[in-house]
Amino acid sequence: MRGATTKVLLALASAVSLCVAAGPAAAAPCFRYTERLTLSGKLVVKTYPGIPNYESVAQGDAPDTVLVLLLPKPICMEANKADTSVLDEAVSGVRAVQLAATRKELGVTPGRAVRVSGNVFAALTGHHHTPLVMSEVRVEKAR
Repeated sequence: MRGATTKVLLALASAVSLCVAAGPAAAAPCFRYTERLTLSGKLVVKTYPGIPNYESVAQGDAPDTVLVLLLPKPICMEANKADTSVLDEAVSGVRAVQLAATRKELGVTPGRAVRVSGNVFAALTGHHHTPLVMSEVRVEKAR
């Protein structure tokens, strides 16, 4: 019994140290930007302030309406050190991923659970409203 308790305590200590090293909201293991990802979550439509100031629709910025995948658990991404021409930095605690696609292209009704696959990159412009954006998106209903 003592050996089993020690093994459990060691496993817990390892898990805690992984979480502390990655940050409190990070999920382990982290994904890589160079891999096509498949994520599950709830598909929603969100409107953010757009041009010219990206601050407030009420104060005159154009509405920028996008599809967002809300994740049930946070994810993290490792920095892309293989390609220094991109700005894919390490991120953790991500709970929402913007999809670079339209409802018509995907053929899915927002408000439903879906599985999404695509290529992920770090947000680059004012039109990217979540830390991560997924391109070349394919969607299927979650099981």
